[in-house]
Amino acid sequence: MKKTLRFVPLFACLTLLASCGGESTNTSNTGASSSQDTTVDFDTTQEITPLTRDTNSGTREAFFGHIDLEDAASDDSLLTTSASVVASNGDMISNLATDEYAIGYFSFDSITSATDEGVKVVSFEGVTPSEDTIVSGEYSLTRHFNYIVRNDFGGDSVKETIVDAFVAYMGTAEGLNIIQTNGGVVDPETINNAPTWAEISANYPGISDDHSDVTINFGGSTSVEEIARQLSASFSTLAGNFIAHHDHTGSGAAYSGTQGDDAGTLDIGFLSREFNDSEVPAENTSGVICTDAVIIGVNEANPLTNITADQCHNIYALDGTIDTWDDILG
Repeated sequence: MKKTLRFVPLFACLTLLASCGGESTNTSNTGASSSQDTTVDFDTTQEITPLTRDTNSGTREAFFGHIDLEDAASDDSLLTTSASVVASNGDMISNLATDEYAIGYFSFDSITSATDEGVKVVSFEGVTPSEDTIVSGEYSLTRHFNYIVRNDFGGDSVKETIVDAFVAYMGTAEGLNIIQTNGGVVDPETINNAPTWAEISANYPGISDDHSDVTINFGGSTSVEEIARQLSASFSTLAGNFIAHHDHTGSGAAYSGTQGDDAGTLDIGFLSREFNDSEVPAENTSGVICTDAVIIGVNEANPLTNITADQCHNIYALDGTIDTWDDILG
């Protein structure tokens, strides 16, 4: 029985995608024999609970873009009525950990916290997500983390200098190591060839002056939040101890808060997707932070180990053909 599309509160019902791979004339049962752990006791007659982020999410856009559901990134009506909407990357993980029959997706930089909470990472098209498989391109469910800054600081040259210096810091060896340590995927050669902060700090006169009364506002993607928090905490000690205020509500807020309808509410915004046609950053105000992958996951009690793009499509699409776990596992 289908359920109406609903929004799920924290700990209610979130997840990562999971399923199977292989070839079969029956899409619903594709690769079941090689895509599940047969030692797990699991009721396959139960309906699948597909979990999804809201339409403001860059992770949602990236995921649906890879499973031939691009239009569903901004339109819930194109999703199965059994889908449930969660508010953030953290909510997704929490709900996956508590709903045995859910499936969902989240950012690669959250793998550690997800597995710690009881979420199982599922391979996609037969490839396990890792830094190596993401850098090599073998794991195809990837996207960029991007940033955007204000293009008008209203004459506040101190704040503008701090923001400019922060952007430069992200590209230093120290900054890239922080990004990598917190789940961002960076090619080791890029880190090896990056300058240190000591080598470029002179380009920002006065950056080490006392800035303890200056607040820099960060926001945007929840998937990039931990990276942003760690970068700002580290850089604040090098830039006069400015106050880093974080308010992450989704990728859509990055452009609107810096250069869009709510311009000025954010000094730096982060996106876990590319800019769309209505988001055109001013020249030299945006760029790529690192590569990230979208991870498909299920509850640790679920026997699924692999899923294909076609199976994901048929789980999430309004006209999809996969409704219960038996449709996948057989």
